[in-house]
Formats: sequence, C-alpha cells, structure tokens
Amino acid sequence: MKSYAECPVVPVVDVSKGQAVMAAGIGHLADLRDTVALVEHYRDSGAKRIFVDILDSWQDTPAVLDLVARLARVSTGLWVSVENGSLPSLREADLLLGAGADAVSVSTSAFDRPSLIKSLADRHGPERVVGVLNVRRSGPETWLVCVDGGSRRTPLDAVVWARMLADLGAGYILPNSLDGEGGGTGYDMDLVRAMSCAVDVPVVASGGCGSAEHIHDALSLAGAKYAIVNKVVHSGRLSLSDALGHLRERGIVWEADAAASSPRSSDVAGP
Repeated sequence: MKSYAECPVVPVVDVSKGQAVMAAGIGHLADLRDTVALVEHYRDSGAKRIFVDILDSWQDTPAVLDLVARLARVSTGLWVSVENGSLPSLREADLLLGAGADAVSVSTSAFDRPSLIKSLADRHGPERVVGVLNVRRSGPETWLVCVDGGSRRTPLDAVVWARMLADLGAGYILPNSLDGEGGGTGYDMDLVRAMSCAVDVPVVASGGCGSAEHIHDALSLAGAKYAIVNKVVHSGRLSLSDALGHLRERGIVWEADAAASSPRSSDVAGP
C-alpha cells in the first residue's frame, strides 16, 4: 500500500473567456462549459487540487481575477496558470493569490526571468509556486524545454531546468510532455522518473493520461506525487471518482481515506 498526504490526482480545467474551452462530456452538468460547475464537480468527486489553465492574456486582469475568486468560493487548492504560465510581475502573483488561488503556475516567465521564481517563493513560500516545464523528447533519455505554450523550443535541458526551478524555490515541478499531450497513451514514464530523481520537491506527472492505470503507474512506478488528468476526465470517458476508486483498489490511499476508515474516538471502547 502507498499512502499520500492528500488526493494525488489533479484534474485540469482549460478556460477562455470565463468558460471551459471545450464542452465537457459530463452528462449531469446543466452547462457543459460552466467553469464553476466543473470545479464543483471535481471537488465533489474527491479532488483536493485543481489546475485552472486560463488561456486569456493578462490584459484582461479584472476578468481573470473575478473568475479565480468565483472558483475559490467553491473549491480550495486551485493551481492557476494565466497566459501560458506568464507572470508580468510579482504584483500579478499577489493578485491571483489574493483572489483565492492556492498556488501560481509559472512557465514562460520563469524561463525569461528565473529570478521571478525566487522572489515569488521568498514572498509567498515555495508551496505557492508550481514550476511548469513544457518539454519535448530530444533523445532516449533527454528532453528540451519549450515555452510560449510549447510553440517555442529552447536548447535548455529539461532535467537541468527542473533542478534550477527547485533550487530557486518552486514547491512543485510539473513536467508536461508535449509529445504525449492529448494522446491518451500514458505519461512519459522516463520523463517522470528522471524528474523525480532530479529534485526533492513533489513532481506532477502531466501529458498523455488515458486511463486510471496510467495514473497508478505514474504514482507507483515513476515516483510522481501527483498526476494531472485532463481530456480523459473532461470528455467523460473516465470519471474522476472511478479513477480514484481504481487507485484505492490498487493500494494507493491518502489521508482522507485513512481518516474515514479509522474508528472515531467515540466509537473506541474505554479501558
């Protein structure tokens, strides 16, 4: 049995103009693009953390902050990315966290200005910083970092960059495999293992999940502490509750499960 401090599965909600980018395949929702309803659904299904990927630019900051505030009213544990992980300054991070985000996801801006990660971690704590790496495989055991949502390839080795992000203060490292993203063929296990061995902070597997067993493998065999799920649950092909049930059956539990299965103090006989 493998135990985690909290639910290790992190669903993603991709957002544009306040609505989910694609209609969900979750039948009971009245509006299949209602972002708040999707977050509520994932919360009720057992998610402790939810990754909200806001594709809109920072030019529409009031709308971005309004959305985050509305989502924070129905769920805690929001990891928020805006405009492909860009962060113009610490002020925007302050605004996101003040609106209710639990952590800020940084990708392109971290590459352009690495000192931003350190400043953000020093100011708010490493647990409020998710360092995201969009990567493409460049060899049998090597990957290169891509920025601007994956459209710009850099010569930077992904494992080296992950170590740098962790050293700068990122509390989570999220390597997203662009090769596997959306394909449903499973996470890049070599990538997840390499990252888990390279850093001491939690690694979040991302890119390619197509089944509950893929989640199990990333957690049990590759060392991930969390696993991102997006298309497979958003489409309704796999429900989040079924995925979590499968993990429990395979021996992966978390503290909420342990607490629920432990006898209450009132149920324990006295001496």
